[in-house]
Amino acid sequence: MLGSRNKKIAAAALAVSVALAIQLMPPTATNASDHIDGPQLANDHASDINDMYFFLDSNDNSQVVMVMTINPFLISSEIIGQAIFNHNLRYRFEIENTGDAQTDRFIDVRFTRGVGRETGPQIATVTLPTGQSFNAPTNVPTQGADVPDIEPPALTVTTDGVSGASIFAGVTDDPFFLDNTAANRFVLSSINNPGNPNRAIFPNRAGFNASDGSDPNADTQGPAPRQARNQGQNQGPGRDTYAGFNTLTIAISVPAAMLRGAPTAANLQGNLIGLNGVTQRQRFQIVQTNGQVVGSGPFVSADREGLPLVVNGLIPPARKDEYNGATPVDDANGRFRADIIQALNNFGTNETNRNIILNMIQVNGDILRLDLRVPNTGPGGGNNTNGGPMNMGGRRLQDDVSDATFTLINNGQALGDFVDRNDFVFGDVFPFVAPQTMPNPNGVNNRDTRLRL
Repeated sequence: MLGSRNKKIAAAALAVSVALAIQLMPPTATNASDHIDGPQLANDHASDINDMYFFLDSNDNSQVVMVMTINPFLISSEIIGQAIFNHNLRYRFEIENTGDAQTDRFIDVRFTRGVGRETGPQIATVTLPTGQSFNAPTNVPTQGADVPDIEPPALTVTTDGVSGASIFAGVTDDPFFLDNTAANRFVLSSINNPGNPNRAIFPNRAGFNASDGSDPNADTQGPAPRQARNQGQNQGPGRDTYAGFNTLTIAISVPAAMLRGAPTAANLQGNLIGLNGVTQRQRFQIVQTNGQVVGSGPFVSADREGLPLVVNGLIPPARKDEYNGATPVDDANGRFRADIIQALNNFGTNETNRNIILNMIQVNGDILRLDLRVPNTGPGGGNNTNGGPMNMGGRRLQDDVSDATFTLINNGQALGDFVDRNDFVFGDVFPFVAPQTMPNPNGVNNRDTRLRL
């Protein structure tokens, strides 16, 4: 019999499924993450998009927040030379506002060259759909003083007085939470044993064993918080792969009016907007004799991200790079449909749930969707139960999209990774992400090895 926690997971996934079946549009709460989701990105972390988040500002629902995290698994600022935005990349936020697979507007972010250990920040140039542009400094990592309990620097936001748009760009804690080892083993088990994947991987990784009578619902609080910034909110008994790691983050806030399309039935009378994140390089990358790389020619996509987990869980290895370089229009044209169906069959997903997922990521492209009429309120960027993914309210930082994904793939039967929240508490104002994980300040007198047991 399902415990209370699993009943909640199943109910959440069912609500998502019903919303999808009615809207035939992809919501934002049904997938996990895409850190290093293709072989090319294993060699090009700078262009690797981890996650996209898309929600109304919980303090002002007239503002839309878009968050792109890039370059995963950055060690704390002890390795500050890693924390550099690539000046050869165009970081693009693609906006869809007509209810189809073709993106309609763009927000581009480019950076000046960074060299690490800088005396000054890189400068970001933001180009808005209106053609306006403005500049903003990045938040550079610091080594900090050799004193106990060092706190990370405040997150600096730049707001353009003309457009009302704001940007944060810098190093932050990685906001995603998941037992990625369990997820990867689950995927592998579906390939090795098609139609009957090993669902016991998740409770076993969290320390539960059905043979000894232990109940995975008996303890959802898990160990004590890793750091005081948890403020008493434990992650659960699962192991968060991303705890203790930083990432590069670009967060944009713009007035919703800047993104709306002309009212039509297909876009819910102008209230439905979509987001696809893309990193792009110029086609010709030239290594100069001084070792620097410069680009020329047209821009081509290195990675894209709408609804995550698609590449990691549903696209075969030989086609992952191809998927990352494709477009939502390619999705709508069925370019990867057969591969996705095969992957879902391997998971044992039934026809009803398989069609729901195909409607999410194929019919109108792999695009993250947000209904502007759905309210978003609460701390940490929003946590109200009548908002968020189950209600077409976007993907927020706190939303446990992994459990909903696994449950949907598992035909509505509760399946989760027992990692319930991020390791650090999110902020209550834009950009909402948690500040960067800092290096151990205390050395041998008070060792902190960052081991994530």
